[in-house]
Amino acid sequence: MIYTDGTKLFFTASRRADSASMSLKNGDIVNAKILSLKTDGAARIFFNGHIFEGNVSGALKEGDSLKMRVLIEGERIFLLPEKGSETSSSKDIFSKLGLPQNELISNIIAFFTATETRLDEKSINRIFNFLQKKAAKSSLKEKERGAFAASLIESKGLELSDELFSQIYAAIFGGGRDKNDDEVLEMINHLKGEGLHWIILPFEREFDSSKAAGSLALLLDIGLKELKSLVLRCNFKKESSDEGESWIFSLQDKEFSFMSENAELSQKEKADLEKLFTSCLTETGFFDSETASVFVRYGEPSKCEPPLSVDLRV
Repeated sequence: MIYTDGTKLFFTASRRADSASMSLKNGDIVNAKILSLKTDGAARIFFNGHIFEGNVSGALKEGDSLKMRVLIEGERIFLLPEKGSETSSSKDIFSKLGLPQNELISNIIAFFTATETRLDEKSINRIFNFLQKKAAKSSLKEKERGAFAASLIESKGLELSDELFSQIYAAIFGGGRDKNDDEVLEMINHLKGEGLHWIILPFEREFDSSKAAGSLALLLDIGLKELKSLVLRCNFKKESSDEGESWIFSLQDKEFSFMSENAELSQKEKADLEKLFTSCLTETGFFDSETASVFVRYGEPSKCEPPLSVDLRV
């Protein structure tokens, strides 16, 4: 909830096991926006790329945006506004992007600047063209809400459509709360449009006399469209045996690592496997002969555990 302590304002939320809260650390600075307020003090607040629910008391009002510092104590997250925090201004951005200066585009740019999302003229124009007819008969508050909902959809990498826009708008700003709203918010919170994001791909494959099953984890930089890290966990099992071999393989930066998770290997076996993988990587072009760009070693990956947020797909 949000409450007052003297002249200070706080937002508190339970530290739930989701990507929104678990990716926060003490001392982080986030941009928070008050999305909606109800007469009973209930509120929806957007920060860290996700939507939270809480209660409001004090001087905050709908539409306010401010920078807040994260403090974590036990199972609660506190957001303490930074001194001099003000709503982001977009006036100096119109000329840089070559966009017409009007109220609707100003609201769209305000979303991207408040969430520190990369400004992109094509994205802003897509949102503007989608909202232009809808905004003609809308009030100022409805225009601001519509710009937020459409910008949120675009920032998550989703295609704007009337149906999706209506669902997101109703879930965020609707007067009631039902199961469908919760499902829509869970879906939109789960997606991450920019920054580092894990995608987990489970797999299962059968061979002539054995079967392999496991998962491939890809760490993607959505903004730069780059693969930052790859972690493959696999269990090999022969049909004639109840026991299997579990392995973990990782490729990160300039290092390839591999390790058996349920068997001890001799030094000779480790060295032989290192030579084998070095040969395989050389043949497939992973090695640059001038820089020897990939180092092969036996052992656990440096960072083998995917951080949240995680997208689980089959």
